[in-house]
Amino acid sequence: MFINNLTVAKGAIVLSLSSNREEEEEIKKVLIEKGYKCAVTELGGKSSEFNEKIVSAVVGAALNNNVIEKNSTSMHALLHATIEAVKSLSLTLPLDVSLMMKIAVVADNTWIAVSMFGKSALHPLTNHERLGFGIMHL
Repeated sequence: MFINNLTVAKGAIVLSLSSNREEEEEIKKVLIEKGYKCAVTELGGKSSEFNEKIVSAVVGAALNNNVIEKNSTSMHALLHATIEAVKSLSLTLPLDVSLMMKIAVVADNTWIAVSMFGKSALHPLTNHERLGFGIMHL
């Protein structure tokens, strides 16, 4: 099964797609066995609030779970991967959409990847799924 062939990029995407804590823990176990470091967090709110909170949420999750060290090189890579993931969510819409995202960060000694998966809506009846992804060299 593909879960045994996870790269940093695939690991972040699959981890963000996990539907519950049990799946999340199962995927994290495989990633850790492969020598990857990983973290998961969730963030929701209007897109304007999301953009204000995303950096602290991702940095906090990565630091608290020892995915990165607190230095300029690691922080720079994490922030660029995060920006790339946010941009691919298409949050430059002129409207303030509601978002609920599961965010996964996976790294090895060379790469760090950020994946965001969840729902967005302009109205409660218009929910649809979105995926954002970014990767950066450490």
